[in-house]
Amino acid sequence: MDAIDLTLPPVSAVGSQQLSPAETASTATTAASFLPEESEAVERARATQPNWSSPLITTTGLLENRLRFDVIQQHAGNGTSTTVLDGGRGLDLIVGDNSEIQIAAPPFADRTSRSRSGDVSGFGDWPFLRLEQRFASSPESAGNYVLTGWLQIQAPTGIKALTSNAWSFTPTFAFGKGWGNFDVQGTIATVLPVSRGDTLGHPVQTNLALQYHTQLFWPELEASWTYYPDGARGGLNQIFLTAGLVIGRFVLADDLRFTFGAGYEVAIAPSYRAKPLAPAYENAWLFTSRLNFD
Repeated sequence: MDAIDLTLPPVSAVGSQQLSPAETASTATTAASFLPEESEAVERARATQPNWSSPLITTTGLLENRLRFDVIQQHAGNGTSTTVLDGGRGLDLIVGDNSEIQIAAPPFADRTSRSRSGDVSGFGDWPFLRLEQRFASSPESAGNYVLTGWLQIQAPTGIKALTSNAWSFTPTFAFGKGWGNFDVQGTIATVLPVSRGDTLGHPVQTNLALQYHTQLFWPELEASWTYYPDGARGGLNQIFLTAGLVIGRFVLADDLRFTFGAGYEVAIAPSYRAKPLAPAYENAWLFTSRLNFD
């Protein structure tokens, strides 16, 4: 992936005098000690897959070494507005030639309503761990594709208004294929609650992202579809479209790169209904930031 080098010549702690070669080497060694080491397994993992950017919503099937933080501002048809910080994102670490783990942060939500009686602020359920295995892949110079699967585990740790009161497992299959500067990435998943399945149901979730790459810019269009075969929303479908732009990666240091992006999401189905609330929200603004350890 193309990148702009934002690194600056090292300077001493006193004034703007440049450091000597020995001091420069010492500084680089000290800085590197705070970053994950680029093991041979990580290098092989990255060398055997495409170098696409991760879409805003669709979770990529690529293996990544990074820290990601997202913000989403949702507006629902019942008048509520919700800001969610870092919903299901966190630290991704490549741990083998074809393996990755994610340690996610618990999402924090701040919800306001027209009457103010429904205002809520606190942590939601925690998707604390994702175990990922890449089945097949090829770099852009060859087949330009990826096939991956993972299992995400969520704990019911949220406050009363934001918890499902049930552990859940989400097995997911991810895929991607590229043609020159264009790529398609997608996921198919189902949420399997350990309890309260008659209420929560077993929704099937699919996402598809279309991306184009030019220099540092990755414009995209995404579609997200959720089908509820059972539970309180049984028989309902929910469809969202998202237009966005991801920009990066910017070189901050030898092994550190920064990416950011934003997008706008809108629900196109179903028509608004209050009980059960569907769609979950009418529209949303999304913001993303990623710090890659390359």
